[in-house]
Order: sequence, then C-alpha cells, then structure tokens
Amino acid sequence: MVSAPMVVSPSEAWDGNDGPWSTFALGFGTPPQFVKVLVSTTCSQPWAVDPLGCTATDPPDCASKRGGLFNKNHSSTWQDQGFYELGQQLNLGYTGNGDFGLDSITFGYPGSGAASVNRQLLATIAAKDYYLATWGIAPRPTNLTSSDPDETIFDPGDSHQSLLSTLKQLQKIPSLSYGYTAGARYRLNRVSASLTLGGYDIARFVPSNLTFDLAGDSSLVVGVQSISIVGSSYKLLPTPVPALIDSTVPHIWLPLEACRVFETIFGISWDPTSNLYLVNDTTHQALLAQNASLVFSIGATTLSPNVVNITLPYATFDLQVSDSYPGVKNSTRYFPLRRAANDTQYTLGRTFLQETYVKSVQHLLKKLYTLWLDSVDSMTHRSESLTVYRYLIADYERSSFSINQCHFAEKTPKDIRTILPLNVTNVTTGTTSNSHQKQGGLSSGAIAAIPVASAVFLVVLVTTLTVIWRWIQSSKVSALTQARQQDESLEVVYAANCESEQELHADPKPLPELHAISMGPFEMVDGVAAGEVATGGERWELHG
Repeated sequence: MVSAPMVVSPSEAWDGNDGPWSTFALGFGTPPQFVKVLVSTTCSQPWAVDPLGCTATDPPDCASKRGGLFNKNHSSTWQDQGFYELGQQLNLGYTGNGDFGLDSITFGYPGSGAASVNRQLLATIAAKDYYLATWGIAPRPTNLTSSDPDETIFDPGDSHQSLLSTLKQLQKIPSLSYGYTAGARYRLNRVSASLTLGGYDIARFVPSNLTFDLAGDSSLVVGVQSISIVGSSYKLLPTPVPALIDSTVPHIWLPLEACRVFETIFGISWDPTSNLYLVNDTTHQALLAQNASLVFSIGATTLSPNVVNITLPYATFDLQVSDSYPGVKNSTRYFPLRRAANDTQYTLGRTFLQETYVKSVQHLLKKLYTLWLDSVDSMTHRSESLTVYRYLIADYERSSFSINQCHFAEKTPKDIRTILPLNVTNVTTGTTSNSHQKQGGLSSGAIAAIPVASAVFLVVLVTTLTVIWRWIQSSKVSALTQARQQDESLEVVYAANCESEQELHADPKPLPELHAISMGPFEMVDGVAAGEVATGGERWELHG
C-alpha cells in the first residue's frame, strides 16, 4: 500500500512585512514551539526565527510580527551542528547565517493530528532579510562541511537529507513531489495557500498539460517569453528572459528595460532608499481605475514553441510594505517589481504564485543504462486525461514540474490526487484525516498495463529511429539488413540529457539531436485564455 499525500493545513493567518502572505504552522523542538512559516521552493531545510532576531531596538510586538520565535535552549532534543551561511538568494543580495541543528519537527498546530519527524536538520536565524520563518520543500540534501550549506555535491557520509526526503523515507508521503500555491487574500473571502506533499489538489487549478524539466539543482527555471496586458497591444517585456520561480522572495525581478516600460504604462516610481516601487494614494487610485490584468507567457525556455499563459489581475500587485522593511519609514503600498542588475537575478517570486499553482515531481534514479518509462508518476489520475511521458536516462536525477493557472470558486472541496513513486503501478493508497484519494477511472490492472505496452512501443520506436539513422550514414547497406546486423549490439541508446558520454558504451553512436530553427519571435495574441497552451513559430529538423 502506498502512503497518501500529506495535505498541510494553512495557519489561516496572513503575515509578513512585505505582504500580507498566507502562512503554515510548524512546531520545532520538544516540547513543540509553534511558529508560522512561508514555503520556500528553493531551500531544502526549515528555518525558524531565533530570539536574537528581535532586539531592544525592535518594536515590542516583534516576535508576533515575525511569526513567533524558536528558542533552541528550551528544547530537550536540540543537537547543535554549528553556524553556517544560509547560502540562499545570494544573487539577489540576501545575506544571513544560521545556527544549524537536529531537532523534532511537527506539522500543524496541536490537535490537528499532524505528523512529526525527529532529528531533522533545521536552522535558527536572526537576519532580517528573511523576516518570517521558512519551510524549504526542495529535495536537495545539505552538506554542512561545505562553505555553502545547501551544496548539491556533497559527502554522503556527512550529509543531511531534506525534510521532503525524510517524509518519503518514513512513508508519510508517497513520492518526492508537491503541489503548491501561495494563496490570494484579495480573492473571494481570502483564499489561503495550498500545500500538498506527495500529490496535488486538482480543485485549485486549471491543468495546463505542459510539463517542464527541473534544472540540474532541482530549481524551477522557466522561459518568460512575453508579458502583455489583456485587451491592449502593449508588450511589457522587450526581450524574453529565463527566470527562476522562487517562493522565498515576494518580488518579480525583471530587466531594467522591462521595468522602464512598467514605469511608463503604470506611472509607478522607483524609490532608491528602499529599492522598491512605492505607490502613493494618487497612483493607487489611478491603478485601481485602470485595473489592468497582465498575462505572463511561460515556456520551458525563451524559444520553446509551447507556452502556458498565466493571468495576474492588478490586485496581485497591490501589496503593503511595513516600517520593519529596510529603508521604509512608514507602512505604505508598493508594486512588487524589482530591477534586476543582471540575468542571474531574473526571478518570479511569491507575487506570481498567488495566481499560479506549481506541481513538482522529483525522482532519484538508480544507475541504469536502459530505457525507462515514467508513466504512472506523470499521470493526472483522470481517466479522460491520462498522460504518459518517456525518458532516456543514465545515472542522474530526472525531474519535472508544471505551472498552472489557479482556479477560484466558492466552497470548492479539496480534490487530492496522488503522485506515485516511480516503481509503483498500484494506485491503492492509505487514507488520512485531512485528505482523500480520488477513486474511479481506470482500474489498477489497466494502469499497470499501460507502462508495459508503452515500453514495448518505445523500444520499437527507438530501434526504428536507430535503423533509419544508420541507413542514412551508410547508403551502401539497406536499412533492414543494417538493423539485423546491429540487433545484438543495440543495448543502449544515447540520452540527450546524459551527464557524461563517457559513462555510456562507445558503440553504438548516439542518435542525432533535434535542432530548433527559429521562424521568428513568438508573438502573444491578445485574448488567449489564461492557462491554455499556445504554439509559437519553430520547426524541427533531424540532422545526421
């Protein structure tokens, strides 16, 4: 039996000095000290605010404003590991150190029946750059002997697995995956954030049916091809850019040229003291009257032919910043756009995730030089929409994610779907008090047969392509004869995504790569519905 997904209940509070933002509750230590946390899609450990994070110069309610404090000296199970640099968002100018240690973590407030884990790595922080506690849900392990505590190349004997990996190992979730959206206070009656570990809530989004590969460090990198205004011909992004989706930070970081266009169209002004676009009452009223909705066209890269369109209403950008934010004297409204100094800073932060649902799947694969089929983990578990993805792999982590337009409706019940582990073909799961597994659709036997049939088809397809390529290389021998001669030697096929060619057999030669030939820049057509997949102008040729 496969574990059911863990549906994490939000705290129902809205916190932060640059928000407000929907938070979750975690309990640290023994007995648990509960604090409110924001989800980080780039960090792999939880961070709690240390009592040193509130000083004599801070207001009396500092602890409350920072979501609560964790005093490690009051925990009987704390095992200190030392001070290390946090090593996150360095490209954006964020700094801070943490006192790392092993301790117990409880998910949710007392009485919720939530799970807990022991001896999990976490850090206590005092830095103001991260005003609230943080819950890292990335699957990367942490090596404390490195100068970067989140180093991805680590000594296995001195590394600490991520919280997500611990939950998977303890069979509290079925897979290294999650579904997440940041919540939108301006929608309906304040729609809280949604976090499902090992699955996703399909009731919270409109499926885009477009899947991206995670970057080598498991980060969510996309190509922002255009930003347009609904019902207008204005283009806010002069040039497509790659960007990191990072819920740790609130802002959207774009090139200076794009920020200038935003300034002209929306009448916002840059404040060099706070490095924010502060909005006064006059500008705010003008923006409310304009009530523009922005469409972000997102592809796997800046040149990908397929994109998903995410629409953000002006309310998404109508945020408050408090006087506890660096450089801000009085609480005021602001537009969460930041000027990027270079291409390493292009980021889609928490603002973007108010209207976007992220579904991420991570697989740690064994060292095999063969053809694998990732079908069950990529299914939507809906009989009318069963999607099969195929992968050619060789000793590396193969991961994927999707971004989808959020769906908002009154009194919509949760509809939790399980993302199964790679080697499981049976959809039977356990049950939890706050989640359920969708039943119906294809039987487990039928689902189990799909990978087998698909694998046979893929083997035939790959073999056929190999035969064709070898025929092109040597016109002296017929394709059929060549295929028979090579039948016993075709053990593996070179994967375009392999990390090293030296790990593969020297023979046979790799398949040819597909090269994109640009047919001109992709143009966003006004009126394209949010969440739908569009096709740009590229064609593909097979090169020998």
